[in-house]
Amino acid sequence: MITLLTSAQRAALKWLADHSGDGLFDKNGVLLAGGETAPIMRGTWNRLAEGGYVEFYRPITSGRGRLRITDLGRRAAE
Repeated sequence: MITLLTSAQRAALKWLADHSGDGLFDKNGVLLAGGETAPIMRGTWNRLAEGGYVEFYRPITSGRGRLRITDLGRRAAE
């Protein structure tokens, strides 16, 4: 669990919260949310997921993986 967020992690959460809180990964592993490409590295999302701030999921239908912010992540983004 992440106990102290870095400024980059907090900025990533704020960016995701400001872009609908949900996105999908393109074929290169870049997150797309709210019609924009995230300026955040995949490793940042991985660390945030380990801390419970975001979660990866995959829809039942075919498609690429998705990411959404959790309630904990929304609180941390404020």
